[in-house]
Amino acid sequence: MKNFKQVAFGLMVGALAISFSAFTTAHNSGMKINRNAKGQIINVTNSYYRLPAFASASTDLNPDHYEYQNGPLSGCNSSSDICHSQWTTTNAPSVGESPSGAGSPAFVSDDSAQGIYNGD
Repeated sequence: MKNFKQVAFGLMVGALAISFSAFTTAHNSGMKINRNAKGQIINVTNSYYRLPAFASASTDLNPDHYEYQNGPLSGCNSSSDICHSQWTTTNAPSVGESPSGAGSPAFVSDDSAQGIYNGD
């Protein structure tokens, strides 16, 4: 009977641990938020898709040629063009917003993904 109680207790503790971890696991969106010591946002680094009208295999430093998108259908169609790049801004972007709209954009780097943004 003592072993049965220990097994039951162990199963109960395991079930609680799993249920609590479901609330603490965050979705990884790729967004990097830098905060100061007071918790205020200093800047946000995120990936922005290059608009199809500006598709090219060379780096594009114009922030208005990009838009933020995080939908499940967002992606890149097959091509040798640069599909998206990392930009740092002062605010977190909204869907469809350019790095300029998110505030004080600074180009970080091109991502390795190639293709033309599908517009979704």
